[in-house]
Amino acid sequence: MTPGVALIIKPKLDLNILLPLARQLLGYSLAKTADGAAIPLPELAHQLACIAAFKDEKAPATVRYARPYLGMFTAGFIVAADEHDILDILEAARGMESVVTETIQRGISATIISGTLDRWQRAITLACQTSASRVVRQAYNAMYRQFVDEGLRSMFDNLRMSDQSDKTFLLLEG
Repeated sequence: MTPGVALIIKPKLDLNILLPLARQLLGYSLAKTADGAAIPLPELAHQLACIAAFKDEKAPATVRYARPYLGMFTAGFIVAADEHDILDILEAARGMESVVTETIQRGISATIISGTLDRWQRAITLACQTSASRVVRQAYNAMYRQFVDEGLRSMFDNLRMSDQSDKTFLLLEG
């Protein structure tokens, strides 16, 4: 069975509070660069750019520049998979919080896994290698794609995708 994966916990900064307070404290707008990006940033990428601007007013509006702050943001996925595969999927997420339960479908388990973006970066990088099983790669390939859809491709910008014959991909250096 191909695991089902959905991003259910997304980081959310309260910019309505942060931006006016930061302007008072720092004398500049955290969102100025992010709002002026040539291509509008998705919400999560925009939030990361604002955090980077908190430290450096001239920080470029990129997730790459905000990498040191990935540990400040949490994301979570719900995963449904064969009960025999769920433990391997969880093993790749070691160090993250999770809860597992049986589903109404016999032999299928569901888990919610939650962790900081820097932990997800490590887990996805490790799980998208030849050492991981096909099912683990399928799950983490889906997670990777959902992070990309959220505008976070540059969390993995030192990696390139290598398509595999089993319809998964590896994330390789270079």
